[in-house]
Amino acid sequence: MAKGFVETDSLCREIVKDVRNGIFKPVYLLMGDEPYYVDMVCDAVIENCLDESEKDFNETICYGADVDADTVITAARRYPMFAERQLVVLKEAQMMRSLEDLAIYCQNPLESTVLVIAMHGASADKRKSLYKTVSKMGVVVDSQALRDYEMPKWIGMYYDNKGMSIAPDAAALMAEYAGT
Repeated sequence: MAKGFVETDSLCREIVKDVRNGIFKPVYLLMGDEPYYVDMVCDAVIENCLDESEKDFNETICYGADVDADTVITAARRYPMFAERQLVVLKEAQMMRSLEDLAIYCQNPLESTVLVIAMHGASADKRKSLYKTVSKMGVVVDSQALRDYEMPKWIGMYYDNKGMSIAPDAAALMAEYAGT
């Protein structure tokens, strides 16, 4: 299983690198039991998609419990005002009853819209059309929870990515006290 979180880590770092360079996919489906990578990618897209001056008219952040699919699709189908693109973020998407209906938009997304669907502690059904469509048209990040035995290696990778190092014994001790 250690291979899984290594792949997820490298995928997320690649997405964040692309986003910082202004390369965006039309749809991001961020899901899984581990919220670290979901939040990392979502925050990077929010920070880099629009300038501060463009956010007032072109950034829509909504929560799954408060909206339905029609509202999200309507927001995503608008055109940006005085900007190159607009951003629509659906947080806590697992709370939305009509989540699967977003597949209609994902089949033909606007080039000027970046849609982020973030699910915490849940995953989209891989057999249904939303997952399949986003896999073709955008990016899917499936962030599975780390096991206890994977934590020391993950801590070592985290330090390496920050340009620091940690001794394996110290990483094991930190993992033992912090847990997953």
